[in-house]
Amino acid sequence: IVPRGYLVGIMISPTLSCIECPGTLGHLRIFEPTLAEVLAAAPALAAFYNEEYNSAMLSNTCELTVDDVVETFQSLRSAGGLPFLLELDGVLIGDADFRRVEGPEAEFAILIGRRTQQSRGLGTRCAAMMHVAAWRAFGFQRLYAAVVPANVASRRMLEKLGYQVDHTPGAARFTEAADDIVMSIDSTRFARSHADLMAQTIITSRSA
Repeated sequence: IVPRGYLVGIMISPTLSCIECPGTLGHLRIFEPTLAEVLAAAPALAAFYNEEYNSAMLSNTCELTVDDVVETFQSLRSAGGLPFLLELDGVLIGDADFRRVEGPEAEFAILIGRRTQQSRGLGTRCAAMMHVAAWRAFGFQRLYAAVVPANVASRRMLEKLGYQVDHTPGAARFTEAADDIVMSIDSTRFARSHADLMAQTIITSRSA
């Protein structure tokens, strides 16, 4: 079933990126979705966003519908962002994106949707693979991430990637609430601590 109003207007690049890397957690595949893939994933993503814990950590103020999910992907792409779907052994486990893109800088966000799959290293691994693509394929030089103070797990994940709390005026533009914690990382710091992953990660293109 196609949500009304979304067949026209979703901007899809002629080529879409796919990120893969060998590991012990299973086959992780991170990819920019086609329109059909967005529509197929939207019901599961809506359930992920509306789960009580996830909703609190995302600071959602209302329940999201399937149409809301599709519109979010549409808005991200229209604004120059890069949304991705995350799969483990062919099963959808969450999504992530680079948003608020300003030249070589952007904000990073990620969600592993099922509570049973959180805190298992999947988010850290997927995030790390996306950061390899950020530097190698998309030309970013610095990434930011904003977390609510209660989201200790996300902050620990970001610290494992090499993020540090950033109090600069440039970081402040990524806050949505006064108590948000903004962290950032640059390509040099990441590459120093993730040399093996930089070499192993495979980034390919596929037709939209």
